[in-house]
Amino acid sequence: MERLTKYCEETSHKNGICCTHFGGPECCEVGGNCALNCKWEEAAWERLARYEDARLTPAEVHSMYGEWNAMMSVLNSIGGYDRLRELAEADRDGTVLILPCKVGDTVYRVFAPDNREPVIRETQVKTLGQAADLVGRIGKLNKLVSVFGTYEEAEQALREMRDESTEIHQREDAPDCTPCKNGKRS
Repeated sequence: MERLTKYCEETSHKNGICCTHFGGPECCEVGGNCALNCKWEEAAWERLARYEDARLTPAEVHSMYGEWNAMMSVLNSIGGYDRLRELAEADRDGTVLILPCKVGDTVYRVFAPDNREPVIRETQVKTLGQAADLVGRIGKLNKLVSVFGTYEEAEQALREMRDESTEIHQREDAPDCTPCKNGKRS
């Protein structure tokens, strides 16, 4: 967009803003008096009116410019408009699956091998099938096997499992159990 205004110390305007053609041949033809049908002044007024019709402040316009650049960066990173349209259609058709991890990621399983004390095992996801098997399961505590995205989450789940187990075994009304000795059922 070509600028229609500039900051100039030579102008008689108090704000120091004048037409970019100030002092040029067209300006001299009207004796430097913009009020005498200067086409550049008319263009500046027209542009100002369109800007004001948008009802946006300069800060809002600047913010929109930044947001637009960010959106275009994301759009280009997924392959452009055609890819976005393809993903949107697949989502609408219910054929999009968002995996909780990708091939190569490490996940942490909490489980009790052979009904022994629960442990944490690090596992690398090697196939899309393994990643797909984790949909809806990752991060949820399960009595058989739980899978977590971080070691810290797995540790927390292990503590909860142990606390729950201890609580059940210490209850006097626990079925088919003899009273606790040293915090463990016999």
